[in-house]
Amino acid sequence: MKKILIIVLFFVVIFGVLAYFLFNQNVTNLTKTPLPETKDTDTTDVSVKSIDFSKVNQEFLFSTEIPKELEVEYIPQLRVINIYNPNLAGQNNIEKSQIYITFFKADKFLTLSTVEITQRDEMIVNGHDAILYEITKKPGLPNFSGQPSWRNFKHKALDVRLTASSPSTFYSFAYNPNLPEKVFNNFIDSLVFYTEK
Repeated sequence: MKKILIIVLFFVVIFGVLAYFLFNQNVTNLTKTPLPETKDTDTTDVSVKSIDFSKVNQEFLFSTEIPKELEVEYIPQLRVINIYNPNLAGQNNIEKSQIYITFFKADKFLTLSTVEITQRDEMIVNGHDAILYEITKKPGLPNFSGQPSWRNFKHKALDVRLTASSPSTFYSFAYNPNLPEKVFNNFIDSLVFYTEK
């Protein structure tokens, strides 16, 4: 019995020493792994500018950040905000559109009968119910009048409900398929909605 106890004790010591060295090596390797770079939150990103859309038109109760090279215009005939790149080729600002913002008032999310929905993802955007749609204009229908040509083809639009009460204002943020998704996501992530008056 004494021999078995000595053998067991011997193996426990050996396994303990091995475990110590293996664990110590893993800890050393962990400390040698470079840490991911962190962005200093006190610095301002100079490649974007803040826009208070309620100053562009009082129906648009939010602010956000857009890339510096983009410009904003309100189109009163259509009651839309067009965010466009003046450096792109195109006959007018609508054809240079990158983000096209509309609004409607309703009790629930609505979609146009003129489009086919190929994707529908429910989500929360900065505390507000939202749905990301991938839509395509139905074949055989005329092109959307006064809208960017890319709106007639497959593209994505994010609808955001402003309040939980009904009816509510809904904002629809459609974006040009050529706009990098990261730019659109940064735009959405920086949205700040104002309370309806």
